[in-house]
Amino acid sequence: MKVLMSLRDKLRYRFIKIYANASKVVLSLHLAFFPSIRKELPVCEPASRPEPSERRIPRIIWQTNYTGSVTLQVYACFRFNRILSMTHEYRFQNDQECDRFVKDFYPEETWRAYKRLQIGAARADFWRMLVLLKYGGIYLDIDANFVESPDNVIDDDAEGVFIVMKNGEITNYFLASAPGNPVLAEVCARIVQNINAGVLPGVFEMTGPVVLDAVIKEWGVKYISYKKICVQGQFTSKKGQYADKPDGVWTIAQKLKPVLAEEAAIDDSAAGGGQPREFG
Repeated sequence: MKVLMSLRDKLRYRFIKIYANASKVVLSLHLAFFPSIRKELPVCEPASRPEPSERRIPRIIWQTNYTGSVTLQVYACFRFNRILSMTHEYRFQNDQECDRFVKDFYPEETWRAYKRLQIGAARADFWRMLVLLKYGGIYLDIDANFVESPDNVIDDDAEGVFIVMKNGEITNYFLASAPGNPVLAEVCARIVQNINAGVLPGVFEMTGPVVLDAVIKEWGVKYISYKKICVQGQFTSKKGQYADKPDGVWTIAQKLKPVLAEEAAIDDSAAGGGQPREFG
């Protein structure tokens, strides 16, 4: 896909790429010499420069990870994103909080399907759709970084913003949506169908970008190039991202165990205790 970018956009994109990759090299060395150092991602962080104007897509950044205790690579990526999203609130949920959210706020059928997923990335695929369907906002993978402020890309009346990669396929490491978006509702319904059918080969097809790509193109929903707003992996390496869970990469995890657990093996207590966190 050919992307038309202004000179300013090209220079900004190139500068961020160079800066991020240089940071990755330095912080990779830091990880090698100080492998135990971690930083904590905040559960919730308010906007440092609140924007009073209304927008259909709420100014909320959502992220998830197996833990909120992260390497400096991941933390640097997080902080860079906060610089470009100062008008946005930030919200983070770890694996246990994601489980509890789905159990507390969605029907039994959705919860049962979600709980059958044994790969962390598959659950994260499903959770991102569910949390945006309920609350709206912007979802970013933990290793994704903005290349432009979302305020400069997302129109006030936009119901959703989806990005396409060079190969023409829609991806899900970045998503922006108003709450109640029918596109996301359809994606969630298809994920439940895929889980219940249990015939697709892996995470990518069952819960991942393949599902979103099909809905976007069947419905004729507009999308933009990833280069306009968000890229992936510039600040972080797989070692930096999965330092405390080396088998957490989905391509490795699905070789070690099936994507789906048997229905009878589901333990409802796995969602953990405590009260659900109801965001405003």
